Amino acid sequence: MRNIFTKIICCAAATALSAGVLLASACSNVYNAKPLDYTPSADPVVSNGGFAVEKGGYVYFINGKQDNTADNTFGEVVRGAIMRISKDDLSARNYASADTVVPLIAYSGNANAGIFIYGDYVYYSTPSTEKNSDGEVQNSLLEFKRTKLDGTETMKDYYVQLSDNKSEYRYVEKDGVVYLLYVASEELYGTKTTNLHSVNTKTKEDTLLAYNVSAVMFDGSDVTNPRVFYTMNVTEDFINKKTSAYNQLYTVTADATEPADYSEYFKEVFKDEEEGYDPEKDPLYVNCGTLVFDGIGKIQGMMDKITVFNHKDADKVERSAYTYTISDFRNGTLFYTRKPATVDTASLFSVKVDEVVANDWNPVLSNDSASYILRDGSSASSYTYLFDARGDLSEVLIADSNGFIKTTTDENGVILTEIDNEDTFYITTGKQPTALFTAKHGDTNYIYYSITEGNGYSVNRVGYDGTYNDYNNPFSEKVDEYVSVPVLDLDGASDWYKPELIEGQILFATQTDDMTEYPYIMACDIRARENGAATDAVMSNSQIKELNDLYESINEKIEDIDEEEELYKNLKNALRFAHFTGDADYIDKLIKAYVDIEDYEEEQIWSKVGVGIYKDFVAATGDWAEFGEKKVKVNGVDVASNMRDYYYAVLGKMTDADKDAYLENLKTTYMQAYPEVKTTWFEGLSTGAKVGFIVGVCAGGLLIIAAATVTGIVITRKRKAKLPTYTKKRIKVDTTDDRNIDVYSDEQ
Repeated sequence: MRNIFTKIICCAAATALSAGVLLASACSNVYNAKPLDYTPSADPVVSNGGFAVEKGGYVYFINGKQDNTADNTFGEVVRGAIMRISKDDLSARNYASADTVVPLIAYSGNANAGIFIYGDYVYYSTPSTEKNSDGEVQNSLLEFKRTKLDGTETMKDYYVQLSDNKSEYRYVEKDGVVYLLYVASEELYGTKTTNLHSVNTKTKEDTLLAYNVSAVMFDGSDVTNPRVFYTMNVTEDFINKKTSAYNQLYTVTADATEPADYSEYFKEVFKDEEEGYDPEKDPLYVNCGTLVFDGIGKIQGMMDKITVFNHKDADKVERSAYTYTISDFRNGTLFYTRKPATVDTASLFSVKVDEVVANDWNPVLSNDSASYILRDGSSASSYTYLFDARGDLSEVLIADSNGFIKTTTDENGVILTEIDNEDTFYITTGKQPTALFTAKHGDTNYIYYSITEGNGYSVNRVGYDGTYNDYNNPFSEKVDEYVSVPVLDLDGASDWYKPELIEGQILFATQTDDMTEYPYIMACDIRARENGAATDAVMSNSQIKELNDLYESINEKIEDIDEEEELYKNLKNALRFAHFTGDADYIDKLIKAYVDIEDYEEEQIWSKVGVGIYKDFVAATGDWAEFGEKKVKVNGVDVASNMRDYYYAVLGKMTDADKDAYLENLKTTYMQAYPEVKTTWFEGLSTGAKVGFIVGVCAGGLLIIAAATVTGIVITRKRKAKLPTYTKKRIKVDTTDDRNIDVYSDEQ
């Protein structure tokens, strides 16, 4: 009895404790998952703002491209979640050894900014899981949150929620405080405008940095830069809402909080209006930035109206009004086009950021001190700017329909665009390129780029620091750093983040032909190899060419198989299936199924010779032994060079459903359909229906038996109730007087 009471008390305590934990979790403002092993590191963050970021001994990455409409329940997310893999495991190609840090979908509709790491936290954006009054999930809304790097303290609320999930944003740091800079198209003060905001993640205070901006430009080379540039129109008449024919260019940092005070000006402007000026309702002009260029001008005696928003030297200009368009902002340099009102062409200029933020900078007069680069800057959005060791612009790669044009600047800093085969010439030809990223390997500077083919971003590479003769030697067949090479057949999702190079491995959200429905991250290791082991150096172009040749030789050898020969029937696609899966047993299972179910002859689909070739392929023996001479370990298993995973493999984790669906897709694409088992009506039922039927039959049988039993009992009982009962008197015999009397006789 004492033990029973003890158990009751223990169970009650456990229940109360569980309820307390649940209650504490429900009341908390964070999700607290089981913490991962984590040691804080002072190492610098590498590649911040992309889909893969290095910090300490780990690479944190978004585990594949996922739509905002997918289920975003915390703890249920796999594809699109933020995961981490140790650099040691990445180097060893233990790609499956990844841990989930944030089991929410990391998503942004513009793919210009991904995840950011500051201190011990990862910052990101994710689709909302809130529901409207109809119970519909509002996943078109974008929420900005953070999670601790050990996987704990995921915010339940958010810093800000945006209605446009394609909004531009950056997480930046200034003086030890992390800010969220974002651009929002929103209904504000009675008008839909584009506005620039900054959120202090420490205080969660949202500051409107600039109201009604035309365009915003973040730093393209350092996405963590807290400085941003933007353009604004100038309103000359607020009563009639008349804007100027020119615009202004401003800059601001994320920590700004105080806009210029124009309240007295607006009181004067609206003094004759019925409702007057209400600074809370109609601020009309909010700007925390610093004026960089003022486009106001005068020509032939005519001058735009000077406003309170113009620089004090606006009346000193002797020129046409200017319109500025920001082209690029990188490496401490702002690139922009400037179009005078009196001409049709916008010229390209550049200016150093350090100059425009100096105390002696004049937004009106300093227009003349900017560096003129090119007369026609209409194609500047396709330029890749290259800088020398001092940080000065030295060369430009121009992408056009025929390839990359490499050019330089003259002594005045002007870009030379006329192709002269000396200073300006093509380094690639044939197709329109899209720059992915630049990198330096050894002594060579490379540009990685995509050309239009496949399903998305292809990956190609060429050194860009050569001379004209390096790229144009018709007598050389040598592949070197100045001969463009593709990197295998890599194919990344073009509506997501561009491929990245992390620790000598190209990471991309796959859109290869066999995985278009499963855009997980794949890793392609392009580290040079010695005796089968990867080194710290990245492959040269000639080594990549050798890798390409090896990869292509697989398909070439498969294509050489003559399926007209009965021995090799259906073999090509079976080998392609094996190339992706390495499954040596499936072909036996399929043959057995056709023999058992369809009464096929054993060699009706594949001959024994064909099956032997298939198994030799998987084992890299026999005719395929040459591929077995090159192997790498992937997830702890030796993989021969005739297998897809030798070249690139899935990084992170696939859901079980996606794994099964992907495998079924490969079977459907490359192998015969699995024969259907001929079933009776009962066998054709689903498992649930079968169980229900059996339970029903059993239950019915039991009812019949029970009914029969109960009926028998009732009948018996009724019969007993109706039969007459009596007690037969037995004869009393005195056996002591007469022993001759037969006591068993019926005679009396």
